[in-house]
Amino acid sequence: MRAFARFPAAKMSFAGLRWSSGRVRVPDVPRTAPRLASAGALDVPALAVDNAGGLAHSGSIYLEAPAGTPPGVILAPLADARRHDPERVDAVHLRVIAPETDRYTALATAFQNCGVYVDVPAGVSLEAPLQLLWLGAPGEPAAVFPHTVLRIGAHARVTVVERLLGGADAFVAGLVEAELEPGARLDYVAVQEADDGARVFVRRRARCAAGAEVAWHLADLGGAIVGAACGAILAGPGAGAETNAFFFARGFTRAAYAVDVDHDAARVASRTTVRCAVTDRARGRFGGSLRFSPAAAGSVAAVRDDGLILSRDARLTAAPVLAVPTRGVAASQSSSIGSLDEDELFYVQSRGISRALAERMIALAFFEPAIARFPSDALRDEVRTALDERLDAVPDTFD
Repeated sequence: MRAFARFPAAKMSFAGLRWSSGRVRVPDVPRTAPRLASAGALDVPALAVDNAGGLAHSGSIYLEAPAGTPPGVILAPLADARRHDPERVDAVHLRVIAPETDRYTALATAFQNCGVYVDVPAGVSLEAPLQLLWLGAPGEPAAVFPHTVLRIGAHARVTVVERLLGGADAFVAGLVEAELEPGARLDYVAVQEADDGARVFVRRRARCAAGAEVAWHLADLGGAIVGAACGAILAGPGAGAETNAFFFARGFTRAAYAVDVDHDAARVASRTTVRCAVTDRARGRFGGSLRFSPAAAGSVAAVRDDGLILSRDARLTAAPVLAVPTRGVAASQSSSIGSLDEDELFYVQSRGISRALAERMIALAFFEPAIARFPSDALRDEVRTALDERLDAVPDTFD
């Protein structure tokens, strides 16, 4: 759980960051989301996917779009939800992730200035995703502390799409907590495209009752310092957790990923696929752990993480841990780190493709095992396009 220990807060500068708890409401934008325009004003292009409703925060400023949300589904600012129904919200709030988990979790808890509460009633299946957006306000660097709390009722189905954009020199420390009742299913997609100067730390965790399933789909493509941790507590028999994640780090970026899953009941299952690539002088690390309690007989877990080094000065490390104190558990872990394969490059070039294009094609294909499991064609196309744009910004790698 100490995934962010390698980023000491004492060495970071927080001077000049703007924190605000004020809010500005802009209604009726059900299928749009703000992005930072080059002129410093908010622009509003169409989202890549249809929207069942959404919340967007620019620092502590939010745009609300509840129109079209099915009856009974609650999508509201976290502060408002806690005022209206504190007992229901606080049954999850800071119960899945403890404030003392690490220093960035404590910061997110103490200085929270925006957040979302999602409550999906039992038996409800949302065909369109719920949209969440976080971005730094134009102008001065922002301190953004988002906190998302989700309650998914028994046998309900929902997809949540979270985007983190913009925020030059911003500091972001966020939390996502989810409570899944028996038989529920949550697909949580997070696409992080912060500016190259941003520092981003987000921890996501779900608690799953019997037969419930959570799937984390994470794409981290920006930021100067990035810490991303996700995981689950599989508390009921037959519960499941899936993680499909990738990051691409360039320049002097420092990135760390961690996946922590607690297998606390019989016949639970988890599967983790992580793809990491670094270029220029970037540094990346994958870690985390799979833990099994004595009650986890019949459980199955697998971790696969692969790293791709695209320049001589980039570095990647991997340190996953399996903690299996009981029998009757099938757990596996595989890890690889390497550079572009010369045999593969030769094969592609033999088809009349230039070396630069061959390198680019292989690099894009490297991420595909994680991208392919994102929950819709629109989202898969979106992250492929975002990744392609990031590779465009590193021409030396492919020249």
